[in-house]
Amino acid sequence: MTVPELGLVEFTRLQDLPTDAPLVVLGPALGTSVTNLYAPLVALLSGRFHVVGWDLPGHGVSAPAQEFTVADLAEGVARAVTQRVGPGAWHAMGTSIGGAVVQQQLAAGSSHLASATLVATANYFPDPASWRERAELVASAGTPTQVVTCAKAWFAADFLARHSELCTPLLHDLQGADRVSYAAACRALADYDLRGVTAPAAVPCAVVTGTEDAMVGPDVARPLAQALRARCEIVDGAAHLVPLAAPELLERLLTDLIATAR
Repeated sequence: MTVPELGLVEFTRLQDLPTDAPLVVLGPALGTSVTNLYAPLVALLSGRFHVVGWDLPGHGVSAPAQEFTVADLAEGVARAVTQRVGPGAWHAMGTSIGGAVVQQQLAAGSSHLASATLVATANYFPDPASWRERAELVASAGTPTQVVTCAKAWFAADFLARHSELCTPLLHDLQGADRVSYAAACRALADYDLRGVTAPAAVPCAVVTGTEDAMVGPDVARPLAQALRARCEIVDGAAHLVPLAAPELLERLLTDLIATAR
């Protein structure tokens, strides 16, 4: 395994911000680009926070990679952000596998974290065999095989029809993702299991999920929040991609965590 070189997107420019603007680091879900996943939230954060995001290997602005773990991704994020922004701590938000990366940093006691917002994620993703099967399918047939399944999991009923301008770019992200990198991310999720090391977070922390998330819904989020002693937010009517469905809630939550961390 090697630590992948992750590409960063700087959503806000330092010259446009107060000198003490907190740094916010956003992490994506599998199959998405950080740019399209968080576009509604970034619009709410700009002007107050220095916002950057990282992309998974073979997604968005990141180069492909053949094999990596969630721990490798966590190290890759730390390297990329410190190289671009410099040393210090930041307020991390991650969705799905992006949230797994933040949990990996929490478990390792990373000094980079000032707060953690875990969106539509878990400390273990059930049925590792299904992730390995997905990896084999995508490696051989490509990411378009996942479009129908992901559209159903990502968006609640009628959300795609009502907000096609938000959803369609993400489905294009999925189709355009590097199949080898996507398969490697599936294997990373199959091997990911922090259940034995999840402990009360040393920084302000929140767990967020949607009522319509079939994989990591309220029954997963509440025990995770309890184990982390974190705030728990359940978004009524939202499916897996909560940042599209509830950007205002995430903006308020992140602002509260940043204020608490100061």
